[in-house]
Amino acid sequence: MTINYSPGNDIIVPTINNETYRGLDGDDIYIISNAIPKHSLITIIDTNGKNIIQLTNELEISSIRFSRDSSRIELSNGVSITINGADKFFFEVGGNITAGINVDQKNYDEFLSLFGVQERPIIGIVDGDVNLKIKEENLISDNKSFSWVLASPDSKGLDEIEVNNLMEFVKNPEFNTQAAILIVGNSIIAEYYNEGYDETSLATSWSVAKSFTSTLIGIAIDDGYIGSIDDPITDYLPEWKGKDQDNILLKHLLAMQSGMADHPLAGVVFVPNMVEYSLDREIIDPPGKVFRYSNEDSMLLGEILKNATGLSVQEYANQKIFNILEINDKWWTDQAGNTVTYASLDMTPRDFAKFGLMVAQEGKWKDKEVVSSSWLDIATVNYSDLAPYGFQWWTSNGSNGKEYDFFSAKGLDGQLIYVWPEIDLVFVRFTKYQHVGDKDSTIVNFPITYQSTESGNLPASYIEELLYDVGDNLIMVSDFISVSDFG
Repeated sequence: MTINYSPGNDIIVPTINNETYRGLDGDDIYIISNAIPKHSLITIIDTNGKNIIQLTNELEISSIRFSRDSSRIELSNGVSITINGADKFFFEVGGNITAGINVDQKNYDEFLSLFGVQERPIIGIVDGDVNLKIKEENLISDNKSFSWVLASPDSKGLDEIEVNNLMEFVKNPEFNTQAAILIVGNSIIAEYYNEGYDETSLATSWSVAKSFTSTLIGIAIDDGYIGSIDDPITDYLPEWKGKDQDNILLKHLLAMQSGMADHPLAGVVFVPNMVEYSLDREIIDPPGKVFRYSNEDSMLLGEILKNATGLSVQEYANQKIFNILEINDKWWTDQAGNTVTYASLDMTPRDFAKFGLMVAQEGKWKDKEVVSSSWLDIATVNYSDLAPYGFQWWTSNGSNGKEYDFFSAKGLDGQLIYVWPEIDLVFVRFTKYQHVGDKDSTIVNFPITYQSTESGNLPASYIEELLYDVGDNLIMVSDFISVSDFG
């Protein structure tokens, strides 16, 4: 719906969610303030007259994106404001006509420069600085500094021999390890890179990305875009409304118990439109009765996110995870532009460790909640007795049926993130990665451009025993004081 104001000079305060505001012909002022309800989606269109956007004092801007003639501002409370024809507006940072506060006006190019963008893009979109707060007429960085600290095992209460046993095992040449990092909190206890790689080299996730997608689903529930895990998936996938898929609940899709089977031979990898392909399936088992690992189920989680939030998966992930953790990622898409939510996420091993640390810290990053601990509590434990699997996370069962308190994200060829929340311990490990084809492209177009890793699957029971040996000292101290073809 569009709200049209008078042809005269108007003062407009957007407060209604999912609305387009248009000031018509007058000289209009749009006031963006903290009064806008959380998670509102607002569009402003006004190309006639002299129009002003006022961003008021104390506003927290989590991210901002610019095109040649439009802008999208994301606030820390989930508000998204799209300004079409932004090149025709003037901007006042800290201004508020209703409070009698007058500040200097900036044109569009000057406004871009405030966010570190020196030149307006001719084509495409550029990102401005993130996590900024308006203080009077200034934009102040709201980033609390994060840095890794190198620490010895004994300084954190770990046994150096046990740490070495873990690291020496994954260094075995037959496992083709590119990188492995053991952290406790923000301390790097041990770090290894194979010859030709270092901390700046990208690794790829394969199915480790599924756990990122699960976290985004949890955030969308926290934000109110998705009702609950008991919603029928057809609430968000209208193509299936009125069909048998009405019986599949979101929790079934998350837990790999949808009752649908993937196409044979991992065909989703090779098709131009992976969402369309994943929708072309029928139910063969009652939902919730059979565990069947499914890339295509995970691909549909991305479509659910897009339909629920109104944003692409990449945009929502940037706003809700990557910008907050200060991660530069490359999340591949299919040829139709759909984010490959079952795989294909590239970043440095240290950035994967950041994600693991955020999860270990009950969903918090530098005192800011990224995802609720209540979501992680249900996502990282067995959904049922059918498999050691939660909501796109693997749970851990050691030798002799022993259950460990850590869980993991795992991918093809041995990519993994282990997370042990009780002691803030994270272990990441990736095999040698090569970006095949056009290095500037992140579009899966097999066999022209795609991702390739060397095989290096680790024996799960043994690596988990080694990891438990490393962390059990911290548990004792704490008690004393108080896969598929594509990954």
